[in-house]
Amino acid sequence: MAASKGSGQVTRADVAREAGVSTAVVSYVVNNGPRPVAGETAERVRAAMTALHYQPNLNARALKRGRSQTLGLVVVDSLNPFFTELSLALEQAAAERGHRMLVAESHGDPDIEDQLVRELTGRQVDGLLLVSSFRRHDHGAPFSSDSTPTVFLDSPGPLPGRHTIGPDAAAGARTAVQHLIGVHGRASVGLVIGPGRVATPDPRETGWRRALAEVGIPAGRLVVDDWSNAGGYRAVRRLINDDDQPDGLFISSDVQAVGALRALHEAGVDIARECPIVSFDGTRAGSYTWPALTSARQPVTEMARTALELIERPQLAVGHHSFAVELLVRDSCGCPVHPPVEASAVAQPSTSTPDERPENVI
Repeated sequence: MAASKGSGQVTRADVAREAGVSTAVVSYVVNNGPRPVAGETAERVRAAMTALHYQPNLNARALKRGRSQTLGLVVVDSLNPFFTELSLALEQAAAERGHRMLVAESHGDPDIEDQLVRELTGRQVDGLLLVSSFRRHDHGAPFSSDSTPTVFLDSPGPLPGRHTIGPDAAAGARTAVQHLIGVHGRASVGLVIGPGRVATPDPRETGWRRALAEVGIPAGRLVVDDWSNAGGYRAVRRLINDDDQPDGLFISSDVQAVGALRALHEAGVDIARECPIVSFDGTRAGSYTWPALTSARQPVTEMARTALELIERPQLAVGHHSFAVELLVRDSCGCPVHPPVEASAVAQPSTSTPDERPENVI
């Protein structure tokens, strides 16, 4: 007989009576062990849990195990498509290992970041994944999660005593700028970039300068503005208003590149011919801009899996894990990635999405 609605919170003993088993068997089903339960019996227990609306006490289970199976993730800007894709990859990697994820946003404010870290550690998370502002941690400053396994992501370089993960941004930027120079013959390449974080100069600036220096081209105009659509828009408007538009641009993030494209369109610039663009991040959002963004793509899936391994194995030696990026060639650099449609084929419009169109990876 099912417990009555007025009998208070449903307990494990209620489920055991409903299913005709011991409370130990209910525990084995709820915790997926440590002893096996026959399939028919396990289904009976699950049916009883559903009928009684039984909810396991996760806090009690965490205290008993000493683990909450929960991780905390703090991101700088959830509106940035790169951080969105990185967060999804981290959640997927966590789920594959049996973890849940609590996600919070710091808006790049170190005080909010510290508060969120305290709140997450107070919830007894098993690990912290931080896409950080880095303003408090670049010189080994005290960090309130020292007792909790922690990984810093999107890190341009190492932090003393910390696990860090990030792209080889200098090499990726160098490849992107080399593409504009070597393939498209650009004689001047400007740079749009956001404010610096842990590394000065930013590795993307280093790669940009290195690619230009290797072929004897002076560094073009460098404009710094926010890591946002608006920041990219303002930066390129500044170049146009100053009559200082280069004949190619490297833009340090896809989110800035979206704003840059708008500024160039408003100015009537033929982007592929007059000011081809290569950006950094390689997000799916870049498939839907016009023109679609050629971009140095970060391997978010591989970075996420490495982050989870470091969380689960905190005894590993601390250090920086750098990941190679690849150049994803779409349209904005001027490459003929998408062949022209034949006149006879116009009557049959394509049903493919931008992500399904042919793209070149270098």
